[in-house]
Amino acid sequence: LKAMAVKAIAHSYWRSIKRGARTFDGVLDPVKEDVRTLARADVADGVITQEEYQQYIGETYEPATETV
Repeated sequence: LKAMAVKAIAHSYWRSIKRGARTFDGVLDPVKEDVRTLARADVADGVITQEEYQQYIGETYEPATETV
């Protein structure tokens, strides 16, 4: 249940960031990694560009490197 709550808040934060209503710096630390994950997914899905990722997150886009 807790993981779902974190996910939901991460989605909310990410929408706010894309709207310009919030900055990534303003995201609570425990949620930042989830927001990064959502942002990376949007780049991978072609929703935003790597440049937009950099503007939103303030970090250079690097594809997720974890392999299963």
